[in-house]
Amino acid sequence: MYDNPQIPPKAGLNGLITHWRQDFSAAISVSLVALPLGLGIALASGVPAMAGIIPAVIGGILTTFIRTSHVAINGPGAGLIVVIIAGMQMLKDDQCSGFPYVLAAIVIAGSIQMLMGVFRYGKLGDMLPTSVIHGMLAAIGVIIVVKQIPVLLGTDTVTFSALDAILKIPQSMMALNPLVTLIAAVSLIILIVYPNADNKMLHALPAPLWVLIVAVILVLTFNTFEGIEFSFTDRTMAIGSNFLIDIPENIRDSIILPNFSKITSPEFWLTVIAITLVASVETLISIKAVDKLDYYRRNSDLNKDIFAMGLSTVASGFIGGLPVMTVIVRSSVNINHGAKTKWSNFYHGALLLSFILVFPFLIELIPKACLAAILVYTGYKLASPRVFKDALHKGWEQLLILTTTLIATLAFDLLWGIVMGIVVTLAIHLLKSQLNVSTFFRHLVNPHIQSIREREDQSYIEVKGIANFFIVTKLMDVLKTIPRNNHVIVDLARAKLVDCTILDCIYDYKERHYPDSGNFEIVGLDIHKTSSSHPHALHILEKPMQKRLTGRQADIFQFARSNGFTYKPEINWEFHYLSHFPFFEHKNIEYSRNVIKGYYDHLNVFWEICDITYDEGALMAADVHHVTAQVLFLPVKIPAFVITREDIGIMKGGSLHKGYGLDKLRELVGKYLLKSSREVTVQHIFTHELVQFLIKFDQYNIECNGEALLVYKRPRLASAQEIIKLTQNSEQLCEVLPTRQKVPVSSG
Repeated sequence: MYDNPQIPPKAGLNGLITHWRQDFSAAISVSLVALPLGLGIALASGVPAMAGIIPAVIGGILTTFIRTSHVAINGPGAGLIVVIIAGMQMLKDDQCSGFPYVLAAIVIAGSIQMLMGVFRYGKLGDMLPTSVIHGMLAAIGVIIVVKQIPVLLGTDTVTFSALDAILKIPQSMMALNPLVTLIAAVSLIILIVYPNADNKMLHALPAPLWVLIVAVILVLTFNTFEGIEFSFTDRTMAIGSNFLIDIPENIRDSIILPNFSKITSPEFWLTVIAITLVASVETLISIKAVDKLDYYRRNSDLNKDIFAMGLSTVASGFIGGLPVMTVIVRSSVNINHGAKTKWSNFYHGALLLSFILVFPFLIELIPKACLAAILVYTGYKLASPRVFKDALHKGWEQLLILTTTLIATLAFDLLWGIVMGIVVTLAIHLLKSQLNVSTFFRHLVNPHIQSIREREDQSYIEVKGIANFFIVTKLMDVLKTIPRNNHVIVDLARAKLVDCTILDCIYDYKERHYPDSGNFEIVGLDIHKTSSSHPHALHILEKPMQKRLTGRQADIFQFARSNGFTYKPEINWEFHYLSHFPFFEHKNIEYSRNVIKGYYDHLNVFWEICDITYDEGALMAADVHHVTAQVLFLPVKIPAFVITREDIGIMKGGSLHKGYGLDKLRELVGKYLLKSSREVTVQHIFTHELVQFLIKFDQYNIECNGEALLVYKRPRLASAQEIIKLTQNSEQLCEVLPTRQKVPVSSG
């Protein structure tokens, strides 16, 4: 279907000319899905059916030219059903149902989104805790399902809150209309069977379109638009045009103007906040998800896209439409059907407009029950058991946060649900971090994120304190300042707490910007404690200091004290110099401990011995290893080289040339030039005295990075006696190295 992913499709007018066939074909499928979803969202929100089509048309025809997203589809989102219903209940009065007031709130909410884009606050969508977002979406799913049950069953049960709707489900079931229920049941069966059906003819059309086709056939079979009466369980029941979609004969009659007369009321601004929050969060989540699905890995500008959604929402609200959002289901259909550019979104909006203008009589044959079935299926996926299972896999804390958000939303409203979810998240983080309240919140308000340019092509980012959703925007800002061709190391070892939100964002950033590269490393998590094996679980740093020294540590301490060396058994975080040695080049150093520091004063060589913990392999399936090594900081620069226990290699031009045994070392002296940033004659380093010593010293591995030596025996922890012997042998090694005289450098 696609060309080379390294060569993205042409954009703008060139893209229109080159890819119009693929985009138009995808748009046909998308519009056939968008039509029932738009109608269903509007009816579920308690507003006119056209209020769900208007944002889809504007989202295609207008938004396409403002946004940056390439293959996303814009239109009304199911998440807004809850806030629209709540807003209408708060704002309705004797004058109207409340929808004109809600339209005014939609216009204001869109204006706020435009300001978010202008002032580059699109990143704020990342600041909500991940589990709170999932709890919010699960609550929306539950509310959609329970609110649509009366429509599925064809009853006139009136419900006010989500809990009220749940309590009245038995009442609705007792009063169900069998013909309406049959249409809904068939529709649900189609939606459930469709994904697993292995039939090319069936998959030639999207599932929602099959639902409409079968439902309309049933309507025509029962002749429901004429109205019929029948008996069921000793009751006389009727079915007629009131169970079908009703749209104005003249499209201009669909235009409803906003009413700003309640702009000073608290209820109005609560509605504005709820619409802004839900629309922004769902849009930003969907944009990032669509970017991941995009075959060409094209990235969107969140600030420009949130501005585009805001402007389109203002336009939609002014003519009677719901807010415009980026919607993931329709975007997935667009991508799966081969869309290449943003013109597919434009075509989808134009097709919907054409369909409304040319075939309004067909829309009036669609039963509300089949639209309710589509929404129930969508709501179930938002709140399916898998959502709770995935949260539990990340740890019991995440399940608690998700459940709290869901229950609070059902009991009160969406805003209270989000607030309660954030409060519970912070309470868990406070208790888990074992910090006092003032220290905890000081870390939140003033996070410590330090970026260091270690080399021209390597950047190191250290995060200390509390690494949770509060610091996401600051960390993302730091990451965006680093050149994409740099090797990036994000060190979380000194973070007292690392939550799943920050991990989700870091790994998402790595996946988006470093998809085929190992140049993005996350270190420091292995020393944290988690309540789950999931890589994104909540990580807590326990106190590493031991109350009593082990037998090995006691022996090392005695050796250090008797020789005037310093010894620190606790975890040490200053290990960045180790990454400059070839041994650690492709390894993630987690931490070092049991650090001994000394000085060969007659040689002017400072040295350090420590136990180093590191991992190697894939980030999430890495094997943890330990090695005891000594680093000797030389007083002068010498050529870089590597000597292993099996062979000797010379670092040349950044690569390691192996295969030179100890017995051939003499043949290398005076014949080989070291290639690096400058040329240095090897014979000035590998003197006869050094060669003789190395022959006796062959049980060790030695690496030189030009400024320091790394000496170790085997990739394991050394005993106290082995450490003592290592210090003695390393002192002799430094004595035969020509480090007390300047090494000649050629002009090359």
